[in-house]
Amino acid sequence: MAYYQQGYQQPGGYQQGYQPQQMYQQYQQPSQQYGNYGGYFQQNVFSVNAWQAFQFGSQDDLWHVFNAEMSKNPADMHRQAIQAEDLMNIMNNCQTIRNYFRIHWSRELCSIMLSMLDRSGDGFMQWNEFMELQQCLVAWFRVFQQYDSDRSGFIEANELVNVITNLYGYRLTPQATETILKRYSRVLPRGGGEACLCAFDDFVSVSVRLRAYTDAFRKRDAMLHGQETGNCTFQYDDFLRCVMCL
Repeated sequence: MAYYQQGYQQPGGYQQGYQPQQMYQQYQQPSQQYGNYGGYFQQNVFSVNAWQAFQFGSQDDLWHVFNAEMSKNPADMHRQAIQAEDLMNIMNNCQTIRNYFRIHWSRELCSIMLSMLDRSGDGFMQWNEFMELQQCLVAWFRVFQQYDSDRSGFIEANELVNVITNLYGYRLTPQATETILKRYSRVLPRGGGEACLCAFDDFVSVSVRLRAYTDAFRKRDAMLHGQETGNCTFQYDDFLRCVMCL
């Protein structure tokens, strides 16, 4: 999300040895107010090699996929980055990525994912941001599969709550949890009755938004009070900038 890393200009192009965790040392430490979600990223996400999960021979192969899509648009080439439409094309048209996740990626979801990592605020996703996104997606998909034992493409609502609060480590009230369930689950027939279920694309949406909104709020809290208090005052324009980008 661009607004918690104002002024940071991510260089484009292919860079090896990129360490995204270095940029989260301050706002993803354990917090009494916000929980231990940063620890989950440090320990489980940034160690993922997405190119291996996609069965590429090396990271170079994934770079070529990124570069091939970027090369189709002169505006992308000028910035050495891709846009939401390009990200959607990669996720849906690259056979190895499509076979891994087995879902159709909408442009809306790709816009949300791009915004989560758009630290320059220009509406583009550069190579390092793309790689970080793939790390997140592979880690989230592995979590989802742990609960989707019948490979139906859904997990139950209580499992979603367990992931958010116990695995990710967010500190949420029952009221906030209920709001999330209403927004990101659906009631479907199951086992002769009904069940409240969450699909993987909704699972990604809630994972992205929780991370981006919490980071944005947490930074403003610390800047306003000199420490984290769990409270923050927003101006209307600032509020819109936070929520409308996702």
